Amino acid sequence: MRFVSYNSFIFLLIGSLIVLTGRRAQAQKEVLYSQYLQNPLSINPAYAGSRESFHLSAFLRRKWISVRYAPITQSVSADGAIANGRIGLGFQALNDRMGLFATTGVYGSVAYRFNLPALAKLSIGVQGGVNVLPIYDVTTAASINRAIGSFGVGVYYQSDRFFAGVSAPELGGQVTDLTGRYVYKSVRPLMFQVGVPVEVGENTVLIPSILVSKIADRSLGVDVNLRAWFNEEVGLGLSYRQNSPGFIQTNYLQVFAEYQLTKAIRLGYIFNSQTPESPNAIQYDQKSVHEIMLRFAPNGLKFTY
Repeated sequence: MRFVSYNSFIFLLIGSLIVLTGRRAQAQKEVLYSQYLQNPLSINPAYAGSRESFHLSAFLRRKWISVRYAPITQSVSADGAIANGRIGLGFQALNDRMGLFATTGVYGSVAYRFNLPALAKLSIGVQGGVNVLPIYDVTTAASINRAIGSFGVGVYYQSDRFFAGVSAPELGGQVTDLTGRYVYKSVRPLMFQVGVPVEVGENTVLIPSILVSKIADRSLGVDVNLRAWFNEEVGLGLSYRQNSPGFIQTNYLQVFAEYQLTKAIRLGYIFNSQTPESPNAIQYDQKSVHEIMLRFAPNGLKFTY
């Protein structure tokens, strides 16, 4: 066991140094993008408050539980509504540690909701925040933590039979050195999501959906998703992602399960066949990654998928 842990640590150290000495910092928000089926706020600020009651979700992603300095990611998301449901407020925080080094981010969202016929709703939202990244500057030959502004916008439509959203979750995120050369440049995806809840039985609901993402000078990304909920208690899901909207585009499979433990508490497990944010980094001799989710909604007005 000690031999395995030592080798893993060496891989982590070498991989982290390569990341730091590259001319771009490793992007981080794709960690959140990979969670959008459980946390739609991660890709669209207009989703804030759409469930009307307060919801708090926490995610933990980790490799090699017994290995010191193993990659770990923690994220928290909370949202709710005020002003009789007209205004939605959201908050997200992210701590993404790659080996010996860490990146963090905090983001706030505000959405305004319009009531439409047949109980449908249309929301317009904005998001702002800051990312703190370790960036290597070739002009000073040093790696320093830099605070980089984050800004995103979105539109979200929701009814009992249909939901759709268009968003640009990261419009900022650029840093240049003294020569004007980019030392960090976010991927800036444009995303379009559409889905349809379908009742196939008295206690079974299927939710097929598609996410299309586009990044400049890259191939179109497409996610094909299917979720199923049984008796508003057990949820199962499968997602195939082609050209994921991350720093490194990749194809991977995501499988997840959720269980409504009580009216206020939901537990979830997520398996990714690739580490979405860095599938080719040499520090990851284990390509897959596991994730757990805890959701807390103390005053839920109705069951939400």
